[in-house]
Amino acid sequence: MASKIECDVEETPLGKFLTPPQQGYYIRVPKGLVDVVSDTTNISGVDPKGTSTIYRGYTIDDIGEHADFYEAAHLILYGHLPNESEYKEIKKKIDTYRGQIPEKIFDALKYVPSTHPMYYAQVAVSLMGQFYAPDWKFDRDSLYDHALRLIATMPVFFTAAWHLSRDGNLYRPDPSLSHGKDTLRMIIGRMPSDAEARAFESTLVLYMDHGFNASTFTVRVVASTLADIYSAIAAGIGALKGPLHGGANEQAMLMFLDAQAKAQAKGVPLDQYIEEYIKERLAKKELIMGFGHRVYKVHDPRTDVAAKFVQQLKDGEMWLKVLRKSEEVMKKERNLPANIDLYTGVLYYQLGIPIPMYTPIFAMGRIVGWSSHYIEQVGEGDTKKNKIMRPTEDYKGPVGLKYVPISQRK
Repeated sequence: MASKIECDVEETPLGKFLTPPQQGYYIRVPKGLVDVVSDTTNISGVDPKGTSTIYRGYTIDDIGEHADFYEAAHLILYGHLPNESEYKEIKKKIDTYRGQIPEKIFDALKYVPSTHPMYYAQVAVSLMGQFYAPDWKFDRDSLYDHALRLIATMPVFFTAAWHLSRDGNLYRPDPSLSHGKDTLRMIIGRMPSDAEARAFESTLVLYMDHGFNASTFTVRVVASTLADIYSAIAAGIGALKGPLHGGANEQAMLMFLDAQAKAQAKGVPLDQYIEEYIKERLAKKELIMGFGHRVYKVHDPRTDVAAKFVQQLKDGEMWLKVLRKSEEVMKKERNLPANIDLYTGVLYYQLGIPIPMYTPIFAMGRIVGWSSHYIEQVGEGDTKKNKIMRPTEDYKGPVGLKYVPISQRK
């Protein structure tokens, strides 16, 4: 029988918080932890109006448009934009670490059966833990050093996985190139232009962090057990592989390619056919990926940044028309705004990136946020600030059953 109790109501910029009056009460939360605030963070979060994500005080669209990878990574990790000397230091470390991967890890990856790049990355990150964290210690300086090593090497693992499973080639990193340009070079197998590299790098920045999303929360849960950072990141990669978290941009681009093939068969431009195509799919109750977001109910500001770069790349005007028309139709038919995945799917296609690499690229940016949240969760090495996450279950299964020997079971 349910009974009522009084709760304290705290007014905050985010909204109203209910606080139980005393211990001894369980708090029942909705599935998916919707509207549940599990902890505080100084790294990123959605502004009170739900119109933008904040990176350490800066709007994500501001940082996404103007900051390069090193600046944004420094901001997320250390809490402020770097000055010139700090910029040189983080750039040197990331570029150096990108080329310092133990050869034994590459040898091991050659024996992994051909599979999705996300699996390869989990294997590689776990092996990194064997090399760099055999005697794990929560030392502040070491934590940041491990984080930078992971940030630097994540793209190398994914690109190695892709090429080893396809053509057997292994594109080695080039520390003389910027992180974004070198990563894109290793993915597409050619030297990208500066414009292509900048567009690609902007998506890494836009994907760097996004509050307590599923993979970041996974990393924090593992961190709360005081496992090493490599174990936590491997778990985060597993969470990101799920189609409800990562992978939406892959599905969005596959949808556009299907629409493009049908438009060509009809002899009409894609931007004129996409409305008919989306309405047909909606009539069949099919899911349209790249729309809707739990946080952004009206508009995802990250799409504004991505749109500018889409327009600058190959067939930019055509693709921008397709994207805008798609948004218009979905807003009218389902009142759903486009999210960042709709735009990055197209942008990656313009760059010649294979579709199975879209989700791994998500991880190449999000590794910065994962690492930062790991460090924050363990109190920057002061583990007394950490508390293991262990919610209570509400068991609804049977009780009172007795063991019956197998010969007597029906």
